[in-house]
Amino acid sequence: MNDPDILESRRDILDLFASYEAMLTPKQREVLNEYYRFDLSLSEIASDSLVSRAAVHDAIEKAVAKMQSYEEKLHLVEKRKDIKKTIEAIEAVDDDKIKLELYQQLVKDLSNGI
Repeated sequence: MNDPDILESRRDILDLFASYEAMLTPKQREVLNEYYRFDLSLSEIASDSLVSRAAVHDAIEKAVAKMQSYEEKLHLVEKRKDIKKTIEAIEAVDDDKIKLELYQQLVKDLSNGI
């Protein structure tokens, strides 16, 4: 895996974490926060938590799998990205009629539970 792939994967996990953080256990939240947001190493987290490096790695893998499972079912990250694209399109359009149509579509999408 090259650097752009690693960065994209990290960004994807942070997007999942932003959407599903509340659905994780407190320990999973803490470990993911330290690893992905504060960029601590597995060894640093293990030392602080008084567990093995393997235990930290396992906790991260399980939490990421859990969030990916939630995303497969709920699509919150995908929906958030779609909303952002629609807002960007609204801001980029000069034609008021098209802008209104995009805005109405956004309101419809949001009222349908996005």
